[in-house]
Amino acid sequence: MVTFSSNSVNKNFVKYLLFFSLIILLPTVSFSEINISKIKNKVYVLNIHGKRFFLSEDNYIRSGDYLSTREKPATIIFEDNTKICFSSNSSLKVLRNKDKINFKFKKGSILFSINRKSKDNYNLAFFSYYLDNIKDIIILSKKNNLEIINFKKSLNIFYKNDINKINLPSFTILELLNNGNVAKKIKILETKKFSKKFLENCSIKLPKINKSYDKTFKTQYGCVSQNGKLVCGNKYKK
Repeated sequence: MVTFSSNSVNKNFVKYLLFFSLIILLPTVSFSEINISKIKNKVYVLNIHGKRFFLSEDNYIRSGDYLSTREKPATIIFEDNTKICFSSNSSLKVLRNKDKINFKFKKGSILFSINRKSKDNYNLAFFSYYLDNIKDIIILSKKNNLEIINFKKSLNIFYKNDINKINLPSFTILELLNNGNVAKKIKILETKKFSKKFLENCSIKLPKINKSYDKTFKTQYGCVSQNGKLVCGNKYKK
């Protein structure tokens, strides 16, 4: 006759419980990490456990990490070639859930250069506003009011619970108020004032067509006949 002690049964039960717990938890842990390819200058980290340290290429960005810079700007490049450029005294919080990476902008000026080929879905939250599935270059800046600068295709910004949708055209700066209204809208004509906030590897260039437009085309005043009437005005001429 075989007998089992209560102690051996309890030990086996604990072992099986730990084993199945690891199976359940391991996918969640792996999803919460973001791999780093390169870092330039110091990025300070405050994790969800209250631990403070400098981010390095040997560790991961984990869900809930609060990233910030001090006197000097910094750059982080992920394994998918997505680039995050911090100006001095800037900060954001990072949250990851499976294939979604959410950045919660806090302060300063931060450039987000998202790799179009990335398999991850990058989202931006900034105060009461948010952007979904970004595949472009965006700068968020907060001084008195919040500024968002768009360098690529037209985007839609959502305010709170999708009540208001704000269109952000390409190569445009929007100054946003806390109530979901636009205070100012400006077209980008040059990028030097934006690039100087960040490190050299975060420089931004306007398309060549914007630079050559004024040189190639000139306006000329003239008149033409349309439907028996003389119509005058400026026209472009090479």
